[in-house]
Amino acid sequence: MEKISIAKAPVFTSPNPMTLICTQKPDGTTNLATLAFWTYASTAPGKIVFSLNKGAYSLELLAASKEVVVAIPGADLCGAVIGCGTSSGRNTNKVEKFGIPMQKIEGTGIEAPASSRLVIHATVSETVDADDHVLHICNVNSVFADESIEAVFAWNGYAELAPAQKK
Repeated sequence: MEKISIAKAPVFTSPNPMTLICTQKPDGTTNLATLAFWTYASTAPGKIVFSLNKGAYSLELLAASKEVVVAIPGADLCGAVIGCGTSSGRNTNKVEKFGIPMQKIEGTGIEAPASSRLVIHATVSETVDADDHVLHICNVNSVFADESIEAVFAWNGYAELAPAQKK
């Protein structure tokens, strides 16, 4: 075996599910950010875990509200997922900029992309400093799914986005 850096490890676990984290901005609009590091932590009760880079605007919004919607975007949003991960929502409305149709989610004012295979509404219960990221442990409030939507995955680490049927 060859010794590699942790940054290269995702190449060996591809495909990795791509995710959009949806938080509410002070003006009531939804901010979207691409989220690579997340997983299920428990099913009874439902818990998810994700981490955000310490420089992320979403981190500020989440610290203030403790409420989040995690959305698994459809394959038709590949370009928007890349755009949401390479621009800040601090001074940009990414929903408008990337032309993302949105849908209301029961139980929250935070919206999610209409083209979402899975949507999880959650509340942050605990945060942990993880050096360059902040880890969030969240209680799941509700989960919604649409099996007709094909999810997008990251391939070759996070170098390429495509549906899972690619290989």
